[in-house]
Amino acid sequence: MGVEEMIAEGMYLVQNDPLHDLIVGFRCRLISSFDEIGADIGRRRRVKLGEVAVRKVLPVWESLFPTDRTACRALELANNLLAGTILPPIAEKETGRMWSHCDDLSWKHPEKQSVVMVGYGAIQVVREALSARHFGCGTVSSQSTDKDVDPYDHDTAFCAVIAYSGGAAWDKASDSQKRLEFWTWWLSHAVPIAVDNA
Repeated sequence: MGVEEMIAEGMYLVQNDPLHDLIVGFRCRLISSFDEIGADIGRRRRVKLGEVAVRKVLPVWESLFPTDRTACRALELANNLLAGTILPPIAEKETGRMWSHCDDLSWKHPEKQSVVMVGYGAIQVVREALSARHFGCGTVSSQSTDKDVDPYDHDTAFCAVIAYSGGAAWDKASDSQKRLEFWTWWLSHAVPIAVDNA
C-alpha cells in the first residue's frame, strides 16, 4: 500500500473514531513504511515528520517557557545527527539530560502536562535520528492504542497531538475537535512534507 492510500485510510479512521484519535497501530504501520525504502531515507523521513509536528505545536511550549530552548535544541540535535556533525553517544547523553529536564518541568507544572509534551516530542525526534528503524512498535498490533505503549516509546505525533488538543484522547479535558484538526493536518500536510523532503 502506497503513502497516498495510507493517508486516505488514516483520514477515514480519524474521522470515524468517536474521539477522533488516530490509533498508534496505524501510525506505526505508516511511519514504519518509510523504512522499507531504505534505512537512510526512512530515518530522514521519520525525523522530518517529527520535526514538522513539533514545529506545529512549538508556540504552545514558547508561550509557557519563553526562554527555554529545550525543544528547539532537540530539533537541532536531530538534524546535526543526520548531517553527521555530532556523534551518537554525545546525542544520547544530551537526550537523557533533556528528558530529565522535561520530567522536572512536569513535576513543577502538573497542570501544564500537555505543554511539556512538546519537549518530550522534540526529544523523540532525536531518538528517530538515532534509530535505524522506527522505535516503539515492536509489541504494537493494528488495534493497539497509545495506552498500550510504554511512555518512553510514544512517537512525536502522540506528544504533539496532546499539546494541540490539551490532553490525551482518554483525558476528559482534551478537545476532540482539536484532535481531529491535528490528525487531519498531520496526514494531509506533515506526512507529504516528510515524504517529499527526505
